[in-house]
Amino acid sequence: MSGKLGRRAVVIGAGIGGLAAAGALAPYFEQVDIVERDVLAGSAASRTGTPQDRHSHGLLAGGLKALDEIYPGFSQQLTKAGAVAVGIAQDVRYERGDVGALPMRDLGISIRGATRPLIEAVLRNCATAVSNIAVHSGCRVSAIVPSPRGADVHGVHIELRSGSSKTLEADLVIDASGRGAPTLMLFDALSWARPKLSEVGVDISYATAVLDIPDEAPTWKLAITLPSPPTQPLNALLLPVEGDRWMVTIIDYGAPGQLKTWEDLLAAARRLPTPSIYQAIRHATPPESLSHYGFAASMWRHFEQLPRLPRGVLPLGDSICRFNPIYGQGMSSAARQARLLREMLERVAAEPDPIAAVQAGFMAEIPGVVEAPWSMSTRTDLAFPTTRGERPENFEQSRQFDIALFRAVIADPVVHRAMVEVAQLLAPRSLLQEPHIKARIEAVAAKAMA
Repeated sequence: MSGKLGRRAVVIGAGIGGLAAAGALAPYFEQVDIVERDVLAGSAASRTGTPQDRHSHGLLAGGLKALDEIYPGFSQQLTKAGAVAVGIAQDVRYERGDVGALPMRDLGISIRGATRPLIEAVLRNCATAVSNIAVHSGCRVSAIVPSPRGADVHGVHIELRSGSSKTLEADLVIDASGRGAPTLMLFDALSWARPKLSEVGVDISYATAVLDIPDEAPTWKLAITLPSPPTQPLNALLLPVEGDRWMVTIIDYGAPGQLKTWEDLLAAARRLPTPSIYQAIRHATPPESLSHYGFAASMWRHFEQLPRLPRGVLPLGDSICRFNPIYGQGMSSAARQARLLREMLERVAAEPDPIAAVQAGFMAEIPGVVEAPWSMSTRTDLAFPTTRGERPENFEQSRQFDIALFRAVIADPVVHRAMVEVAQLLAPRSLLQEPHIKARIEAVAAKAMA
């Protein structure tokens, strides 16, 4: 097969994870077919399969880097399409109620501010420019079909817009559907036990306004007001996006209702523990309407703990781990998982059974991709008493370390850069535990107590 691992790979879902996975697969399969339930527009547009795409989305530096490695030139194309370059941290107003604003230092790291539909549209253009990648929209995968032999995958059963259906044979199926339902249904059909589920219930609600950037805008481009557990659950994000606009999102934990009007959103912005976002938007032209979304729980399906997967299927992205969206980790985690998939495909090309080998290798290393963003977000979430979920044994110790870390960031540029690299998924969380970083954090803490 001239270096190919199979005739066809099928990707379920044309979101960030699915499109990135297709790029990883393309060099190793003769044909890569992406099957998407939504009817996709030819340009950037919201779609029903991602109801959260009308809200602020963050593509972290680590995710941007991964997408650039899979599709060289992606970030340049995103910028050309209108995305806003944001320097970390010189263009960011990053605030917490307990420590105030972090310094706006130039750390040599940049991200792009853009709407989710624009990011998907540019990534979709990158994918369809690859000769052996095809996107089939308006088609629903009703099942992953096992082979007559049992635990091998034969392909996927697709329901077409015409009302007809067909089975598409595949050597490898990537489940980037978001909920992982096709893979879980396959487990049920084979009478296999589903993977263990870790769940952290947050019950957040958020509201978003899209605003024209006023003439007298602040010098910073992006603002983040973090929650201050356990007593201050309100937090917010102001994101610059294409078209000289801001997306302003207000988030609350356990909030029983929604912010229904612009006046409601302004009042909530005034209650934030720091004033920057309210000061920026208070004189903006009111939007015609607000968008709303609710999120119940973060979920990690531990496929990596299973002895094996049915041969020929691999979950990816939200099908494995669905993060609390307020931390902006989901798209970047999916992109980094796709990059891991590409690395595994390259490693196993000479194996006797490369499909089984890529499954095993990917699952062995997926905790290294998921664990850091999962622990960063859930540790903050679990500090609120209303959050449902098991607190780890060292929970309070970790929380105190986070507080000390933020205070050290203000005083020490070296600690600041280390924290940003970890938060942007450019470096492992273990960087913050390295002796030279811990010593700097402890020195700032000791000076504060003196």
